[in-house]
Amino acid sequence: MIQFSFHRFKKLACWSLVNDKRYYVKSFLQVMVILLLMFLFFTILTRTNMGQQGNYGPCAFIANAIIIVTIVMGPAFMFYSMEGKHDQQRLMMLPASNFEKYLMRYSTWMILLPLYIVAFFAADLLQYIIHGVMGHDYAMFVTSVIVKFFNEVPLANTESSPHLLDSTALVVVWSHSIYALGATFFRSRKFNWIMTTVVIILIGILANWLTREDSDQPFDWKVSELNYRIGVVIYICWTLLNFWLSYRLFCRNQVIGKYVNL
Repeated sequence: MIQFSFHRFKKLACWSLVNDKRYYVKSFLQVMVILLLMFLFFTILTRTNMGQQGNYGPCAFIANAIIIVTIVMGPAFMFYSMEGKHDQQRLMMLPASNFEKYLMRYSTWMILLPLYIVAFFAADLLQYIIHGVMGHDYAMFVTSVIVKFFNEVPLANTESSPHLLDSTALVVVWSHSIYALGATFFRSRKFNWIMTTVVIILIGILANWLTREDSDQPFDWKVSELNYRIGVVIYICWTLLNFWLSYRLFCRNQVIGKYVNL
């Protein structure tokens, strides 16, 4: 069977969207309600450091955190719409290649992300309307706070940290690939992100221990261009390996198993 066919993948995507519609609608409503409640809590029940109402700072932070978490941990949601082994059996019996099935399951977070963004705008509009009805003169949109924040944040200092943005993006993509591997490695459908997060933390502790220097000198973020390029190559290869292992584990996914798909 051909590994990828646009016509076949289109049918698979339509089938998946129809079957997972309830999950996407539920996820959209959950995020919208949670954001609305958090917005109202911080803007009505809490006050700023100056003692004023309308504490919109935490609201902006929560909204940004949801988007960032969705991007980083997105692959962990691969099988959230599947409610049991029968859904898994039905997925494996579909007339499509394993690569097409994996690509469709991986795309779950790409569908959730715009839904979460729309849910944020809906919650933002609702909180503004509620404040207007209650007669609060400090009402404003959380969106405006986010825009103001990004306009005021200075760009990274290219002299002290010339590769800060590139390194951050690389680490985000690497973490994203770890969650893709964890989603197919651990059998816990709803909580694979917890085990994967523990693994990432342990890797971070190990890396810190291996690179630790017994010195009182502050850590120098400047690295040579050669070391930086070597590190980039290592992380890219590691990321590609994670996605390849994730796909291979998906291909040999077992309906009956205990803890891991091995």
